[in-house]
Amino acid sequence: MIRELKPFMNLMDVEDIELAELDFKRAESESVSHQDNYPSFHKAGDTGVLLVHGFTASPLEMKPLADYLESLGFSVYNARIVGHGSDYKYINMTDYADWYDSVKYGFFTLKRNCKKIFVIGESMGGLVALMTAHLNEAAGAVLLAPCIRIKAPLANLTPYVAKILPKLPKLGFDMQYADIYYNNWPMVGVGELYHFTEYVQRVMKDFSMPLLGFQFPGDAVVSAKATKQFFENVPSVDKTYRQFPPSDGQTHILTSHFNQYRDEMFKEIAEWMRKRGI
Repeated sequence: MIRELKPFMNLMDVEDIELAELDFKRAESESVSHQDNYPSFHKAGDTGVLLVHGFTASPLEMKPLADYLESLGFSVYNARIVGHGSDYKYINMTDYADWYDSVKYGFFTLKRNCKKIFVIGESMGGLVALMTAHLNEAAGAVLLAPCIRIKAPLANLTPYVAKILPKLPKLGFDMQYADIYYNNWPMVGVGELYHFTEYVQRVMKDFSMPLLGFQFPGDAVVSAKATKQFFENVPSVDKTYRQFPPSDGQTHILTSHFNQYRDEMFKEIAEWMRKRGI
């Protein structure tokens, strides 16, 4: 089902501590236990950065980038998407409108403390970043391997599969990452992710914000070809898309240490925001 997204309700009159409490209580209500899976806020300079993790992940996924940007004097809010960081069943209780709405507390925390806000999203978080920047007049969006199109050839069938199978195991899941990623695919959520990609494709004709994107051409999870086409066709005038050189380690999670170009990418993101944050 396609759901229309709207600008966030204005929360500028809500104090920072109240915004934090609302975000933390929501995490507690979903039984988030790992402290690093909770949202976090680091207040520093006048340029704010809202970080948004990917599907089945948690704020831990974005922590390397958060630490780097904080060290450079950016104010950073590392958001938690509703349904994440606890148990896969919570994702199956949500839809993409809930995911988008999840970042409003972080967005207004930054808006209350900063002159400009940039939104950075990994994979599914890239879709949230796009819609947050577009609908709420952020200074720009940075997309890390954004989920413009799911690479699985039968992704369009997931909304129907979800009616029969609420979950599917992630084959080859490495349990050392159990605190960051669920070891099952929540199939209702995967169906919602497919609908989210459809929605973004439909509304991208209205995008005008500055955009920066990165991806490996051999990304096994989402289509790099679709991302390249998105950047070619999106109306934004200020847009840059970087495809890393093909390599053996073409990881999807660009904030991970498996991305051999991570340090270079982090530096380019910071410089890109600084130029547009004046």
